[in-house]
Amino acid sequence: MFLILLPVIVPYYRSKGLSMQEVFELQAIFSFFVLIFELPSGYLADLIGRRNTLISASFIHAIGFSLLPLTNDFYSLIFVQILLGIGVSLFSGTDISIIYDSLHAMKNEVYKDNEATLIGKKIFYSQTSEAVAAIVGGFLVVYSLNTPAYFQAVFCWLPFFVAWTIKEPPRELLSSKKHKENWIHIIKSLFKQGAFLNLIILNTIFYSAVTLVAVWAFQDYWRLQGIEYKYFGYLWFSTNIVVAIVAKFAHRFEIRFGSTVALVTIGLLPIIGFFGMGFFGGVVGVFFCFAFQFCRGLSQVILKDALNKRVGGEMRATANSIVGLGMRIVFIIFGPILGWFIDNKGYEAGFNFFAVLLCVVFVLFLIPLLKLKNEFRT
Repeated sequence: MFLILLPVIVPYYRSKGLSMQEVFELQAIFSFFVLIFELPSGYLADLIGRRNTLISASFIHAIGFSLLPLTNDFYSLIFVQILLGIGVSLFSGTDISIIYDSLHAMKNEVYKDNEATLIGKKIFYSQTSEAVAAIVGGFLVVYSLNTPAYFQAVFCWLPFFVAWTIKEPPRELLSSKKHKENWIHIIKSLFKQGAFLNLIILNTIFYSAVTLVAVWAFQDYWRLQGIEYKYFGYLWFSTNIVVAIVAKFAHRFEIRFGSTVALVTIGLLPIIGFFGMGFFGGVVGVFFCFAFQFCRGLSQVILKDALNKRVGGEMRATANSIVGLGMRIVFIIFGPILGWFIDNKGYEAGFNFFAVLLCVVFVLFLIPLLKLKNEFRT
């Protein structure tokens, strides 16, 4: 999406009088409503189709951003976050599902075992779009913090019109009458295939959540380093283009260096990022922001591909929504915690806490997955 406001969203919220804890609370509320609608939306996409779900998602999302410039306090922002949360929940998993559905429907040898490459391209184009939008947002913020919000209210309608042009591929459908049987099938398929799939789900959830928590701290961290708002667009562009490039070549990275190196890299980068941002300041501290984006580019392709290859097309959107739901739960818990640390103890204490937390996650979830790494290429 072309999110012009995103590179200055935290300063924009702060200009409304919000503290950093309230900024994270606002995102926790957003995540809560994504969480509530995550499973129903994925299940809905499996029932009524990807195209109809994307049209609904883009419409609700556009309404939310259209109302954003009219909000001036924490409580009105909550209403906007509810709309955006519902829209994002409908998007969640549906876009990736339609990629896998399309490849399976085409049955062309050219595309065989190439799903990870296409996910990488999908992330590359979406992050490149966000990076370009960052430059535009950085230019517009020179006039005022409100200017990007007004332009966002216009551009947010583009996905709605694009969604109408999508042609949905044929696929096996869940029964629209046997909902109980559908959910039994989904649960058995996801959680009773053994430890390997369970560990993929857990690692995807945690590394998606903690990198998202870090990203929401970037902009206020940059402000404290004395960086002017007019440069935020360039910084946001740089961090997002890293995600785009890494995602595009993530599949090749895994093939070249092996799944062990890829998984260890995913696990270590956010630890390095949190410790580095906490210990250093200035340009060096900002440099460590890129560790999280490198991790995001790898994990969104390698871990998501490992999951989507192992679930059927009739339940793929639901499976991706379950992962999204777990990610939102983790964010709801830990996002406000980082906000509290920032407001009361400072960035160094907050980042060090999360670095230690990720060391625990590495030991509990990533190391056991490494022991089963041979199953990654199957």
